[in-house]
Amino acid sequence: MFNFLQKRGQKFIEIDLAMCLADGQQSTSTVLKTTVPITVHGRTFRIDLIFLPHAKGNRTLLGVDFLRQSGIVMDMHNNFWYFGDKPNCRVPFAKDIPLPTNNNPVEINRSSCPTNSITSDDPVQSNPVVPETSNLCLRIEEGQNLDTENKNRLTALLNENEEIFRLGGEPTPYVKHYINTGDHPPVASTPYRLSPKRKELLRTEIDKLLANDVIEECESPFAAPVVLVPKPNGDIRLCIDYRKLNAITVPDKYPLPLMDTLLHDAKSTAFMSTLDLKTGYHQIEVNPDDKDKTAFVCPFGMFRYKRMPFGLKNAPATFQRLMDQFRNGLPTVNILVYLDDIAVLSETFEQHIQDLKMVFDRLRKFNLCVNREKCKFACARVKYLGLWITPKGIEVDQDKVAAIQSIPCPRNVKQLQSFLQTCSWYRKFIPNFSDIARPLSNLTKKNIVWKWSEQEQQAFQTLKQRLVTPPVLRQVDPTKPFIIRTDASGYALGAVLLQGDSPADERPIEYASRLLSSPEKNYSTTEREALAVVWALDKFRGYIEGADITVASDHRPLKWLMTLSSPTGRLASWALQIQTYNLKIDYFPGKCNVVADMLSRPECSDKQTCELQTVVIDAPSRTAGELRTEQLKDLELKKIIDCFEDINKSVDFANWTERGYVLNQGVLYRYSPHSEVEEAQLVVPSHEREKILKLHHDAPTASHYGADGTFSRISSGYYWTGMRKYIADYVKNCAECIRYKATNQKPAGLLQTPVPAQRFESIAIDLFGPLPETSEGMKWIFIVEDCTTKWVELFPLKQATAKECALTLLNEVFLRYGLPRRLISDNGSQFVSAIMQQLCYVLNINQSLIPVYHPQANPVERKNRDLKPRLAMMVGNNHTLWNEQLPAIRFAMNTAKCETTGCTAAYLNFARELRTLDDVTTDLRSVIHNDNFVPEFTPYLKRFERNMSQIKENIEKSQDRRKAYADKSCKPSPNFKPDDLVWVKLHPLSKANQSKSAKLMPRKDGPYVILSQKSPTSFVIASCDKPDVPLGAYHVSALTPFQNVTQNQSPVVPLRRRGRPPNQPSVSNESPGKNAKISKITPPRRDGLRRCRGRM
Repeated sequence: MFNFLQKRGQKFIEIDLAMCLADGQQSTSTVLKTTVPITVHGRTFRIDLIFLPHAKGNRTLLGVDFLRQSGIVMDMHNNFWYFGDKPNCRVPFAKDIPLPTNNNPVEINRSSCPTNSITSDDPVQSNPVVPETSNLCLRIEEGQNLDTENKNRLTALLNENEEIFRLGGEPTPYVKHYINTGDHPPVASTPYRLSPKRKELLRTEIDKLLANDVIEECESPFAAPVVLVPKPNGDIRLCIDYRKLNAITVPDKYPLPLMDTLLHDAKSTAFMSTLDLKTGYHQIEVNPDDKDKTAFVCPFGMFRYKRMPFGLKNAPATFQRLMDQFRNGLPTVNILVYLDDIAVLSETFEQHIQDLKMVFDRLRKFNLCVNREKCKFACARVKYLGLWITPKGIEVDQDKVAAIQSIPCPRNVKQLQSFLQTCSWYRKFIPNFSDIARPLSNLTKKNIVWKWSEQEQQAFQTLKQRLVTPPVLRQVDPTKPFIIRTDASGYALGAVLLQGDSPADERPIEYASRLLSSPEKNYSTTEREALAVVWALDKFRGYIEGADITVASDHRPLKWLMTLSSPTGRLASWALQIQTYNLKIDYFPGKCNVVADMLSRPECSDKQTCELQTVVIDAPSRTAGELRTEQLKDLELKKIIDCFEDINKSVDFANWTERGYVLNQGVLYRYSPHSEVEEAQLVVPSHEREKILKLHHDAPTASHYGADGTFSRISSGYYWTGMRKYIADYVKNCAECIRYKATNQKPAGLLQTPVPAQRFESIAIDLFGPLPETSEGMKWIFIVEDCTTKWVELFPLKQATAKECALTLLNEVFLRYGLPRRLISDNGSQFVSAIMQQLCYVLNINQSLIPVYHPQANPVERKNRDLKPRLAMMVGNNHTLWNEQLPAIRFAMNTAKCETTGCTAAYLNFARELRTLDDVTTDLRSVIHNDNFVPEFTPYLKRFERNMSQIKENIEKSQDRRKAYADKSCKPSPNFKPDDLVWVKLHPLSKANQSKSAKLMPRKDGPYVILSQKSPTSFVIASCDKPDVPLGAYHVSALTPFQNVTQNQSPVVPLRRRGRPPNQPSVSNESPGKNAKISKITPPRRDGLRRCRGRM
């Protein structure tokens, strides 16, 4: 260090320094002192250096005083250090350094200390941590033609240049990476969320990049998120989502070398070696002005790249620019360079050693390292750019055409048509295509029996050979864009790489296909199609890197793969893998993508015979003989089987064959035209179809799915004519489905709107409450409404019993407004009690109970809705005074204009509007209008009569509007008749004490029998066990026709009886007086009548 500073003109001063020696004695010595700047991971400090006598050549030791000054914290347990104000930015220690011998000066690796460099003027960065390299040996396939001496020479050469096999060192000084974004403003994204485990893995990767001086902390307006992509070995790869940055980057059009020219220069030699550069991108420095553009954010802060990262748009062009400079000065005849692939070809071993030395020196000069795992030295044949260079010449890689060569013989017409479509796609490049393919084309014609003979086999093999030999497989032209057509099926991927000046001129360069792994088969369709694109790009990478690429897929959603926001999982990995390619994804209809489609659907070979799917009808397994016996019992199937077994094939046989029927081991099958994998369907005889349905619909593993789901499940292995309708009818009439499944159909029953002829001819009643008890003990409101004038009466009640309701009706309504002809109410226990029935019977009133669970039929329900908010606003916070507000609310309701009638209820009852406080003055003037009242009263009565007629028309119009609106969501009622069986809609409630949940209870139950029709939309029903006991009236929307008359069904939750039996109570012939007031009604004690439970 002393010599280093002295050469740079650093000034020193002599001082006397008191020191404590190792034995504890004090000593004074003259030393040299100087002050220098020191840079540690971007931070510069000025420190005093003291040089002891006889130690001027040794490295510098930094003590505790420097650690205290810089704020560095040493974590000796975990082997890293960090600045105290940035605990997340950790720097690992270097590996252990072996102790020197006594004869050598003490050397301390700078990387083992927290400092990076020491300079006099500008900080000089040091090399990052460099791992030790083990002894380099030859592999088995290397140097096979060499003797032991030459093998040792080659091994010694590798070990002499072992530094080029190590990752690290300064970046190459020859090329820098520039990111030209023009005047576009910075782009930034928020970081993606990571699990705690992935955060730890990211922490390790960040530490490695910091230790190797690849990244540094920063503050930048640019920000890209981090994505961790799993590697096959279980590790993770740190990737940066630079898609937003790439979108605004001006493309670099630097050309790639012509592969045709390189391969033309490749001569067949005896000794060949290939070298592959290791992480070449990280050996190129990023332009200092563009470093901020590479910034990325993660949970540990913001960092930027000092070396060129993977994923940038123009990274391949920059790397190729470096390799072109590397190649200049090297012989182009026997040393080939294409991107990161280097090939050394030599006639003799001596020449090969010299050529390797030349390449190693060049690598050392450019500060590049190679990956020993991918290098091959002194081999007899090597693979370079997808081709094999051998002593005999350049050979085609058989893997590239294996996809076409491995296509097995077609088994049926559909498979043959798929193969011929692929061949026809390139028929202009295959001489005599029509003559070669004639035997195969004849098999696809109608009325031709399938027969695969030697002639067809020869034509098939000839076409396959022509597909993979020139002039079909064209040489690559790097000046033209590439087209990749991909496709994915349920079990394989297929791709073909093409080039051409126009769609008509497109010719294949390479075919590829592979089977999907078990996990990949579980991918969604979009994921499989995306996997096909990523796999094809990687497969053809040697051809397409740096070129313009068009990916044609028959899956339209793939177009968003390049613009995917917040990617996760494998889609994140794939989106980042393809962003370095200059590609666009276009939709290509499947009917035009025949080549890739065929490659993605390889048929089974003879060694992998595709077994027809054996199906289970009513036993775990059946032999072919048993299946044939069952099919022969069906006369229609027997005719088809006989047609196949007839030696003299008829036209009918060709028709059955064309429709996909095939006879295998005497059993009739059918190939589904809708199945992707062409599974064989067993043709099911008529007497076995219901068993198939029970297995695939009623069984617990089928779970009563709908018609479409059941059809999909059954059609994968079975077939019969009219199968879809048969399954739909079965599911529609399934008793369990009707019981437990909700319906999405419109409810039955159009709205009925009868209009009463006279006032108080028809009244409706209901109860409102319970409410907070008042001081008088009132808790309920009894509501009575005239259906004609909409006049409302509100009566407070102490108890909601049948007796209270009956007495209120009698004394406050009937004896005030007269007896109605019809009384409408719901099925509350107060209204179906014996008291209410006797009251209606004695007074000759027709009691009309609305259908169960159909409150729309009660007109007074509208008044209930109006009463609730008005009562709440009037009472305020004192809820026990609600009874005091009832007179005012009743007055407001009766004096408000009704939308239905167009008038107030008061006017319709009294032929005038009721007086209010605001009308007092006006009424006084009208009273003193004339002493003779008769002439004035007569036209008034006439006008009232006209108004009543108009009101009736208004009511009818309002009813028509209501009916039209209500009927939009309803359908006409079924034509039910007495003795018809029906399902009844249930309204179950959960019962925690009985461990019952309403969600798991039936929605419908039955069957029940129709007794009579009460109205156009309501019917009285009864139990099938007791058809003479009515259970009440039900609206038609709650009834569903019961069509399973053959099934022995009974209700799961029997309905309770509603209403009263048809027999009427006996009454006395004596009628009450005209002016009598009834104070008590005693119900008769008869077996057929029921007391109001708990209400008497």
